Amino acid sequence: MSERRPYVRRQSRLWWASRTYRGYTLRELSGVGVAVYGAVLLAGLDSVRRGPDAYAAFVGWLSTPVAIVLHLVLLAAMLLHGLTWFQTLPKTMPRLIVGGQAVPQKTITNAAIGLAMLCSLALVIGALS
Repeated sequence: MSERRPYVRRQSRLWWASRTYRGYTLRELSGVGVAVYGAVLLAGLDSVRRGPDAYAAFVGWLSTPVAIVLHLVLLAAMLLHGLTWFQTLPKTMPRLIVGGQAVPQKTITNAAIGLAMLCSLALVIGALS
């Protein structure tokens, strides 16, 4: 009797950089940006807990060029992550039927993005008033 040897396809170390997987890699990497931004928010919360001097130092750090560039990169990561999240939404939910016809995936994605933008605008207006 012979021993079974399953076929194992060879894969390059740079599989993630190929054109096919570039979107997937960027989407997953944007999750790291979300985690880093969460860490920045937690650092700000911790500075509030430690007192006015620590909070003033944190706010001072936020106005440095390094922090501004970091926030711009993190904003891009958050926007990409949110966009791809909403694009995944109609693919993972049951088919939505309205009036006997299936609602196109793009319509569901656009409605979810519009609702998120509306909620964000309401939060900004509420924070400014």
